[in-house]
Amino acid sequence: MTRVALLSSEPIRPRMAGIGIRYFELARRLPGLGIDVVLVSPADPEETRSLGLDVPVRRFEAGRLREILTDCTAAVAQGQLGNDLVLECPHLPVALDLYDPWLVENLSYVESLGFDPWRNDHATWVLQMSRGDFFLCSSEEQRSFYLGFLAALGRINPERIAVDPDLADLIAPVPFGVPEELPPHRPVLDPPAPGERRLLFGGLYDWYDPWTLLAALEQLEQPSWTLLLIRNPNPGSTPQRLLAKVEAHCRGLGWWGTRVRCIDWVPADRRYDLLRDVDLLVAPHRPSLETRLSLRTRFLDAMAAGCPVVTSAGGAMSRMLREHKAGWVVPPGDGAALALALAEAVEDEPARERSREGARELLRAFRWDRALEPLVRFCRAPRIDAAKDRWVQRPGTAAPPDPLLFRLRRKLRRLLGGA
Repeated sequence: MTRVALLSSEPIRPRMAGIGIRYFELARRLPGLGIDVVLVSPADPEETRSLGLDVPVRRFEAGRLREILTDCTAAVAQGQLGNDLVLECPHLPVALDLYDPWLVENLSYVESLGFDPWRNDHATWVLQMSRGDFFLCSSEEQRSFYLGFLAALGRINPERIAVDPDLADLIAPVPFGVPEELPPHRPVLDPPAPGERRLLFGGLYDWYDPWTLLAALEQLEQPSWTLLLIRNPNPGSTPQRLLAKVEAHCRGLGWWGTRVRCIDWVPADRRYDLLRDVDLLVAPHRPSLETRLSLRTRFLDAMAAGCPVVTSAGGAMSRMLREHKAGWVVPPGDGAALALALAEAVEDEPARERSREGARELLRAFRWDRALEPLVRFCRAPRIDAAKDRWVQRPGTAAPPDPLLFRLRRKLRRLLGGA
């Protein structure tokens, strides 16, 4: 009997971000598609079981993974746990989940964290993409990007092409899915004030562009808007520098705590309730490599909840929104265009309904049963790529030392008892 381990680097517990939610959903849905699974994460298993999962739950412990997975015949892993998996369990067929391109995301944090994350991330990608047997990504844009990395490592080779010309059994899009039906709405927020329009940004990471949004909001004639930001549940691993800057800016305008509010991360099972409590999801971004590669899961959730969405051009999600007329897409950095889009998206009910119709059409491709098809095929017939060791090339990871000023600041922080 095939039993597949699901390894999430993020703890699976009631308050979790995107990757934790992704693996929680995999553990919920794969059994219904005939796959026997075990869920492994750094969380206390009791926290995980409190979510109501009806699958075996185990806690990850470094150095004990082979023992933890002793009854498993294949594994799917994400993030740093993929390293432990390929090093400790080379006998297992492995699918490595590259949905979250963390090497690219962490480039945004060089000023805060120095070059060490890049060194670690690059070495991790070399290790995982040289040893994995199947790879998951979020979109065709991501797939093309990762195919280049795999080609550089020798994973695209004559043997592989001879049996898999389109490389569909090497790497395939397995995006985040959406449910076919949402549970009844249970409000998370207090009722809005009369005439108030609530705009949700969500978690604020360094590749987003809150500044153009704030400039656009200053142009809106409708004064009764409130912008909601969300505190990250894992601030220790996700720098919150941008959120601190936005807070300082909004305090200077007299907006913080009134027109711009920060709320706590809601439990994963209440995220659709929050999206049904607001009038609009708006999350513009800057042009960047991260933008090109990200699917923007928050937009899928919003559309599933019937919440209209506004964003900047660039990346897979913006492309799909335009193709299906499922939301508003404006040029990056264009405050005037964003202000016009916000006004229409908030006040023009026929336009809002047209966007919902486009969203329903778009989301047909993101139902969980369809989104998981490539992964289900691997789980039903897991296999080790017998040719990988004959062709793989593993370049070393090289990076210059951190700048002197950064090293001095880091040493000072440590002397003062900081991180």
